[in-house]
Amino acid sequence: MNEPRKPIFGFLWPKPDPDAPKDAAYVQLRPLRVPRRGPIRVLGLTACGLIAVITVGSALLAGMGAGLSPAVVVIAAMSATVVALVLRGSAVGTYVTDHEVRIETMLRRTEIPWSEVRSVSTEDSDTPFLGLPIPVPGRWTSLHLADGTTVRTHVYSTSPDLWLRAEAFDMARLRLEHFHSSGAH
Repeated sequence: MNEPRKPIFGFLWPKPDPDAPKDAAYVQLRPLRVPRRGPIRVLGLTACGLIAVITVGSALLAGMGAGLSPAVVVIAAMSATVVALVLRGSAVGTYVTDHEVRIETMLRRTEIPWSEVRSVSTEDSDTPFLGLPIPVPGRWTSLHLADGTTVRTHVYSTSPDLWLRAEAFDMARLRLEHFHSSGAH
């Protein structure tokens, strides 16, 4: 009963964790997305989300009003697919922790410990335009592994997160290089 009152919008000013490490013992365990979602990706996901909501609502109303028909089932299945693609599209990207780099694509997840990454490099290359299979000239950041393979990340100059934002590309590239060279792995 004598507990201090919490402000209604207190979540906007979170208090730091008093038990968090305050020195070099800090370890990044939660995956950080490199780079953050850009405006083009956010607009695309928002548009697809709105389309999904409208089609799901239409399918539900049609199913309730006219009974269950094959057309309603097909529309509902297509809507569910669009919802799944929107959700998966929001997760696509490169994530880093102090222990590993994780590359999420639409179909799979690749987790690579930093101890297996020999180097991080950026080269001029054909890159997909806004994530579509349309090759355009650009710069791409890749991971070179100890076994000699090269893994491409989602840090490329024409990605939907970085297109027309050279500073954001440089920051994302530097973040990957920093995590690789930090010695925390």
